[in-house]
Amino acid sequence: MQEPDLSRWDLIKDMLVFQAKLAIDAVRDLFLSPVSIICGLADILLGNSLSKSYFHKLMNIGHQTDSWLNLFGNHNKSANNFIVKNKQKTTVDMNVEQLFSHVELLLKEQQGKGGLTASTKASIDRYLNKIVEKKSPSDK
Repeated sequence: MQEPDLSRWDLIKDMLVFQAKLAIDAVRDLFLSPVSIICGLADILLGNSLSKSYFHKLMNIGHQTDSWLNLFGNHNKSANNFIVKNKQKTTVDMNVEQLFSHVELLLKEQQGKGGLTASTKASIDRYLNKIVEKKSPSDK
């Protein structure tokens, strides 16, 4: 069986997506470093139990952002697994790879139609806003 060819454009896209993920990861790490020290010190001073530990809650958030960021593509790559049922409502739960893939699909569709329309721009803005919303741990 012959190995599939690697398109130059696919490689460029993969490199750009990876660089964006690295930048997001770096910003997250810069934020988490001092916050983790503060949380750990607060737990020590307050004598918090494991269930009330600020540090362990922060580690939980860090684990969730690892899954969302999917830096090296180890998590589910399926761009079709967007919808997750919540107790209260249906929410969109995508990782960065899936969001980039969806934006790419929208752009390719519009390129085939002869250009970007206002509705496509609005769709792209909506998905980019979801990226920003997912960064905020207060949304959970």
